[in-house]
Amino acid sequence: MKMNLRHGSSFDDIICQGIMDLALDDPAITDPETQSSIEHQNRFRLPKLGGRRLIASIDRKDVAFVDYVIAKQHIKYLFVHPKYQRKGIGAKLLNLAQEQIKDAISVNVLCINERAVLWYLGRGFKVSNCWLERFNGGKTAWLKLTRANVTPQSRRPSK
Repeated sequence: MKMNLRHGSSFDDIICQGIMDLALDDPAITDPETQSSIEHQNRFRLPKLGGRRLIASIDRKDVAFVDYVIAKQHIKYLFVHPKYQRKGIGAKLLNLAQEQIKDAISVNVLCINERAVLWYLGRGFKVSNCWLERFNGGKTAWLKLTRANVTPQSRRPSK
């Protein structure tokens, strides 16, 4: 499996929205009693880019993306198509975004998205803030996770 990376733009919004919707259509992060189907949800919608985007593709199929803002040192979105998760694609995009930011980074995650929270914590992020915000018709808990700058292995001095 060879992964190719490219810089994305707002022209890729439809592709990225599709990847995002598939990743969020997970019973672990939706409440079946209050949410009937993806078409009726107050789902995340990609705003105007206002930052940078990297897109990962495998066999010429776009399967993951990360949107980030260097000035805010923040990852806006990082989503991997469910069929391509657990293959290191998300970690690669995360590390490439942090290399571009060149400093500590943050990301906001829904508390109910336990898999994502654990994924970030397993990559050195720590909880720096939490709050409630109206989302999907009710108050929803969010976490702000931050990670110090991680030096890529290629830049570590050899012994």
